[in-house]
Amino acid sequence: MEPQATQMRPSWNPIARILAILALVAAVIVLLVVISGSIGGSGGGAGSGHRASRASQSKPKRKYYVVQPGDTFGGIAEKEGVPVARLEKLNPNLDTQLLPQKGCVNLVPEGCKVLANGG
Repeated sequence: MEPQATQMRPSWNPIARILAILALVAAVIVLLVVISGSIGGSGGGAGSGHRASRASQSKPKRKYYVVQPGDTFGGIAEKEGVPVARLEKLNPNLDTQLLPQKGCVNLVPEGCKVLANGG
């Protein structure tokens, strides 16, 4: 009989294992922060209800908003004092994740028609 080779498992340092797990957890947290920031942070956080109620109490100063590079629905809603849900309702044809550069976002019903008519 020939001697059989035994497989040796690599020994992992327990500290390296812990650091790997912590790095994975940190990466997941960073990913969640980036995703929530890119969608305007409209999640149900503790502070979001306060912002939404404050925004719904005041009327927008303008009738439309011209999209600038880097704008998001959440950012526009915060700048203009309009809840995200209202923007979505007023702009059903816009993709909230991919806003057109220099596109028009209604802040009131038919607000972009004012822009189209030269105002």
